[in-house]
Amino acid sequence: MKKVIFLGVFFLFFSCENTQKLAYKLFLEEDLLKRPKSKRCADCHQNIYNQWKNSRHSVSWVSDDFKKSSNRYSKIKCLSCHAPLEIEPLKEPKLRDFHREEGINCVSCHFKEKTNSMHGPYEVFSPPHYSTKDPNYTKSKICAGCHRETYKQWKTANTQKNCQNCHMPSKKDNLIQKFPFYLLHKKKEVHNHSSPPLIASKEDIKLKIKVLKDEIKVLIKNTGIPHKLPTADQGKPKLYIKAEFFLNGEKVDEDSNMITHKQGIEYNKEKEFTFYSFENFDLVKISVSRKLSWKKKAEPITSISLDIEK
Repeated sequence: MKKVIFLGVFFLFFSCENTQKLAYKLFLEEDLLKRPKSKRCADCHQNIYNQWKNSRHSVSWVSDDFKKSSNRYSKIKCLSCHAPLEIEPLKEPKLRDFHREEGINCVSCHFKEKTNSMHGPYEVFSPPHYSTKDPNYTKSKICAGCHRETYKQWKTANTQKNCQNCHMPSKKDNLIQKFPFYLLHKKKEVHNHSSPPLIASKEDIKLKIKVLKDEIKVLIKNTGIPHKLPTADQGKPKLYIKAEFFLNGEKVDEDSNMITHKQGIEYNKEKEFTFYSFENFDLVKISVSRKLSWKKKAEPITSISLDIEK
């Protein structure tokens, strides 16, 4: 009941522009506009912070993989996207000189110097800091400054999906968890800030096999991933295709092929691969798996339907 009364009084008192200005004077926490560590943002946005903590973005500067690939930060070209000062659509960011251990943190994506406010996809009243509605946060170009090659591939795919649809899926939730400020907002579509890397499913890849005398032709079509499969601006993800040859239920031979991000399968395009065996066989099994840059083992892409022509 107290919360309802507070909410009514708050909206009554702070419903016009002048009283909103007064609210900022009363509640503004100016350190939020001085690029604090992400833990400071967790005071209000605990759920989003927890997601970010479990993301690759949060360790983009300190991961062993990046230390190795950047030759312990000596490759200058690689650095700015792993600890950006401020992101802008389609522009490569500048490298910041503080809190680098946080990688791509909250303020590097959401704080803008030109407006002295936090930017996001919604028009919100947030007394602890100024906020600006920015439609770029619902568009793929917000990701393009760092993910340039993948963005180019996405552009040519001519799809209605954007980066956020796949890599920041949303659900109805509270933007804010801190009392009393969460009372100021209805639940909204909140995007997942763990930014999960996805594994292609059987619906995303179509295989067609033609068996010849001592070889098979495999056509692989990327039907569901609106960029190359695999894709990367940095790192070395791989796709593995393995052919196993069986005779009377026993494996008699195998052959394999590897696809790098430079050779990746484009959206709605087919690639042909040839596999050989000089053994007699009566069954061929094709398996596809992928290996992320930072993982030691490949992960299978399971339940793929096969159309086999003999």
